[in-house]
Amino acid sequence: MMTDAAALQARLDAMEKRLAQAEDREAIWRLFMAMQAAIDNRDLKAYGEGFTEDGVWAGVVGRGVGPVGIAEILGQYMKPWDSEATRTWHVTLDVLIDIDGDSATASSKFQHITPAENGTLRVWHLGAYDDRLVRTAQGWKFTQRLAYVIVPYMEPKFQRVGTGGE
Repeated sequence: MMTDAAALQARLDAMEKRLAQAEDREAIWRLFMAMQAAIDNRDLKAYGEGFTEDGVWAGVVGRGVGPVGIAEILGQYMKPWDSEATRTWHVTLDVLIDIDGDSATASSKFQHITPAENGTLRVWHLGAYDDRLVRTAQGWKFTQRLAYVIVPYMEPKFQRVGTGGE
């Protein structure tokens, strides 16, 4: 039978573990938001810095490895906006994060929203991310981010360039 002190310590330990997981989820969510802002502002260097040195971004436009390689592959397609009237904004949706110590997996969806010609908003497309993350000395970073388009529909395995269709 557990003593009162041991029972109290067990409760405190369980609470600390739940608090640590909540803090980790918040940190990962903030990383998602920082990445969204970086891509929307075409700060591809900052986007790349959200990955480990061997981190992989793969999607329909190609595959990049490491912060520099990821910035380079995305830079081939993501040019600075001609004007605010032609830009898009990302919205991150349906985020699920599972943490296991110093590593995590996550899945989410994203939309690109752009101004329509009549001044209203238009959803350009809907996509999904499959992510793997790791805790580093600088905080949480991506080790893998697979990006693919859901609408308009394309078979996901053909979009995950260089990943073997994982």
